[in-house]
Amino acid sequence: MRIDMLLKQGSSKLLLQPRTTDQVSAILKYCNFRCLAVVPQGGNTGLIGGSVPVFDEVVVSLSAMSKIISFDKVSGILVCEAGYILENIISFLDSEGIHLFIMPLDLGAKRSCQIGGNVSTDAGGLRLLRYGSLHGNVLGIKDVLADGTVLDMLKTLRKNNTGYDLKHLFIGSEGFLGIITKVSILTPPKLSSVNVAFLACKDYSSCQA
Repeated sequence: MRIDMLLKQGSSKLLLQPRTTDQVSAILKYCNFRCLAVVPQGGNTGLIGGSVPVFDEVVVSLSAMSKIISFDKVSGILVCEAGYILENIISFLDSEGIHLFIMPLDLGAKRSCQIGGNVSTDAGGLRLLRYGSLHGNVLGIKDVLADGTVLDMLKTLRKNNTGYDLKHLFIGSEGFLGIITKVSILTPPKLSSVNVAFLACKDYSSCQA
């Protein structure tokens, strides 16, 4: 919990693993009142040291929050907790979705990265050009602010124009604005076939032609 993918290492005397949003709220409320620094932590697959404690902060790991809440086999809308590992989501869709839906996000660290961290960093991955970024695929989130306030924006509607769409402030914020505890994400229909083409070009200008 003190080291990330690039072996950036920090130190902390306290690691907390909440299991519910209410527990995350209670932790942040207490730390805010006591002026204690907090580091939210997912799968520790980052490359810039953002999940590593620097000067003895309280580490709040979301790894214990790893449940699928719901999955709609008609719309492909998945709701899960932030600590759910990306590869497990992909495997879940292969089994429960009867191979009809695909996770719009796929990346090399999928065996250990968590969906909450993916959303917090607005991870791109291998399928971004085909399915778009998480700003377009995430339908809603549940987030806990630094003072313990819970923002419930866990919507499951593809079209929702009621009020401000605040979730976009938290997608890519890397935990600075709050800790994401639940995610609602749209999984697009899986393609019936995939074709691979290899194109050889003499130089970069030829690629643009």
